[in-house]
Amino acid sequence: MTQPSRDLLAATDTVNRAQRDEWNEGQPQYDQRADRWEEVWAPFGRSMFEAARLQPGERVLDVGCGYGTTTIEAARRVRPGGRVVGVDIAAAMLAPARRRVAAAELDNVDLVEADAQVHAFEVESFDAVISRFGTMFFEDPEAAFGNLARALRPGGRLALVCWQHPLKSEWMATALGAAVAALGKPPDLGAPGAPGPFAFADGDRLQRLITAGGFQDVTVESVTRPQRIGDDADDAAAFLMSIAEDMQLFAGAPDDAVAAAHNALRASYAPYAQPHGVVLDGAAWLVWAHR
Repeated sequence: MTQPSRDLLAATDTVNRAQRDEWNEGQPQYDQRADRWEEVWAPFGRSMFEAARLQPGERVLDVGCGYGTTTIEAARRVRPGGRVVGVDIAAAMLAPARRRVAAAELDNVDLVEADAQVHAFEVESFDAVISRFGTMFFEDPEAAFGNLARALRPGGRLALVCWQHPLKSEWMATALGAAVAALGKPPDLGAPGAPGPFAFADGDRLQRLITAGGFQDVTVESVTRPQRIGDDADDAAAFLMSIAEDMQLFAGAPDDAVAAAHNALRASYAPYAQPHGVVLDGAAWLVWAHR
């Protein structure tokens, strides 16, 4: 079962509006590489599920559910008797998620278009909150974690993963080094702590925000996992050049400079090519806590 949000607050007209617009407008580039992104994210998703310890019969909230991959996995883990609510601010991402849920023939899933920072979840209605790279885009993360804590029953669990600084991930650092050398300028990663993929690069800040939101015994652990980013060096370079942060780096650059960056990316990934693809390490924070 899927549904639109019945409780979207008027505040969502302004809260996180930029992020909602950005995800909906930028959806085509993610649709084109959806399977690749799922492959890149998957190792950290497995770590998240290990920390979440979902059990049959539990009710689970999946924040920033995106294409629905983690929602579907959670729904399978809580059968029989359990239910999963996947929430995402981007309507465009929920469309493929609905198709995937239907194909999986699951009857214990609800997909809700809503902003988890302000959505009026039923108080103390979930046993666990999970999120795979979906919490870094809150405008007010302390308020958002507070909203999620209220949705958890006493003793309920939080398990999430989010990116560390890009230079901590081998595949991102390699890409940035090659592109910057070719173009002569660094990418704009935004102000430290601003909503975006690397909003929680500072693990100490992340721990403080989650604790301030009402969670207890917050643990933030650095995890490194191998990530397959391409079939070969050419494919890996093309994938990296399709990422929004890299695309803005190339915007306005002369064609010869963009070609040089592509060649530099391809050369930098060639040493990591293996028979089963180009594999480099990625670094994320694995967080678990309870209410």
